[in-house]
Amino acid sequence: MKKVAFYTLGCKMNFHETAFMEEAFKKAGYTVVPFSEVADVYVINTCTVTASADAKSRKAIRRAKRINPESLVVVTGCYSEVYPEIVSSIKEADIVTGNVEKFRLVEIVERRTKGVFLKGTWNVTEFQPLMNADYGKKSRAFLKIQQGCESFCSYCIIPKARGRMLSEIPEKVIEHVEMLVNSGYVEIVLTGTHLGAYGKDLGNVTLADLLEKIVEIPGNFWIRLSSIEPQEFSDRLLEIVSSDKIAPHFHIPLQSGSEKILEKMGRKYTLSYYESLAFKLADLKKDVCIGTDVIVGFPGESDEDFQTMKKFIEALPFGYLHVFTYSPRKGTRAALLKDDVSQVEKKKRSRELLALSTEKNLQFRKQFKGKTLRAVALNRSDKNLVLTGNYIQIEVNKKPDSKFVDVMLKEVGKKREDNVGTLA
Repeated sequence: MKKVAFYTLGCKMNFHETAFMEEAFKKAGYTVVPFSEVADVYVINTCTVTASADAKSRKAIRRAKRINPESLVVVTGCYSEVYPEIVSSIKEADIVTGNVEKFRLVEIVERRTKGVFLKGTWNVTEFQPLMNADYGKKSRAFLKIQQGCESFCSYCIIPKARGRMLSEIPEKVIEHVEMLVNSGYVEIVLTGTHLGAYGKDLGNVTLADLLEKIVEIPGNFWIRLSSIEPQEFSDRLLEIVSSDKIAPHFHIPLQSGSEKILEKMGRKYTLSYYESLAFKLADLKKDVCIGTDVIVGFPGESDEDFQTMKKFIEALPFGYLHVFTYSPRKGTRAALLKDDVSQVEKKKRSRELLALSTEKNLQFRKQFKGKTLRAVALNRSDKNLVLTGNYIQIEVNKKPDSKFVDVMLKEVGKKREDNVGTLA
C-alpha cells in the first residue's frame, strides 16, 4: 500500500484543507504517515503570509526529498499559488499546484505516476466546499464557510493567494452543521479567509444571519469562530455571539496600536473603536478570551509608534497575541514603501511583544484557577487533554468519558499549554 505524508503551514483553513486531502488519499488506498517517515508522496500545504512562512515551506520541500529521494514531492497552497515560478524552480518540487488543485490532488498525483502532467488553473471562480472531511470521530471539526478576501490591506498578499470572496450558501452550511452534530461533534470551528465578510457575495446575507440559524439547531454543541475583523462586529452580531452556543473565544486582528500605521496599512477602524469592542466583548461574554494579531516593523513605524502600541495592548483584556514581523510581499502596496525598520529592531520589538503575550496569557489563565470551566475532550493517545471554551488547554486527571466535560483548573503553568485540572 502506498504511503502519503503531509506538512501544513499557516491558517486554520489550510489545516482544514489538509484534512480533506488526507481523506481523499485514504479513499484512494493510501496510508497517511507522519511527515518524518518514509513515504511515496509528500504533500506540503504552504503559506506565504510572511517571508518566514516562505522559508519554512522551502525547508519542508527539501526535507521531504532528503527523507526519500525517490518520493513524489507535491507543493500546494498559498506560496505556490502566488509565486509558482519561484516554487517551480526548487529542484526537489515534483508537482506544483495552486489552492484550487487541492480538491483533485489525488487525480493529479495518480496521473503523474503514469506520466501525465496536469497544469494548474490558479484561478478560483466558485466556492470550494469541504463537505466530507473525516476528523476520525474526534470532538472538534472544522467547517469552511467562506473563502477569498477583497480587503487588500497594504501589506497582505492573501487576496492574490485566495482569490475573490465566495461564500457557501446558508442552507448548505446548516446542513453540514447538522450532519456534524448528529455525528457526535461537540465543537465546530467556522473558518474562512475573511470570515466576517461571509455572505457579501450572496446578497442580503450576513454572518449574523447565519449564526442566528445555527444556534437554533438542537443538540449539545458549540460553535467556535475563527478570526473576525473588528469592524465586522455589528450590534446584531454582538447580540448573537452572547449565546451559550458560541464559544467565549474571539480572535480579532489589531495589527498595529498606532493610528498612523493603521492608516498606512489600509485598516478600516480606529483604536478607540477597537478598544470599545474589546471591552464590550469582555462585559458581554463570561470568561471570554480575546486573541489578536499584531505586526511589528511596518514601514514608518517609529519607536514612539511601537511604544504606543505596546501600551495600548497592555491596557486591553487580551488572552494572547500572535506576533508577526513585517516582511515586504511583492505585489502589495506596502512593498513599494521603504522598509526602514532594521531587522535588528524588528526582532527586538517582536521579542518584547512575545514577552508581553506570555505575561498576558499567564495572567489570563491565573484568573480561572480554582474555577470550573466547560471544555471539550481532545483525542490524544499520550495525554488526557481538554480545551475550554475560552481556549485554555488543560491536562486532566483521567480520560474523559464524554466529549463535553466540566473541569476545575488546579494548576497554571508558565507555558500556555502547561495547565493541570480535575474533571468535575
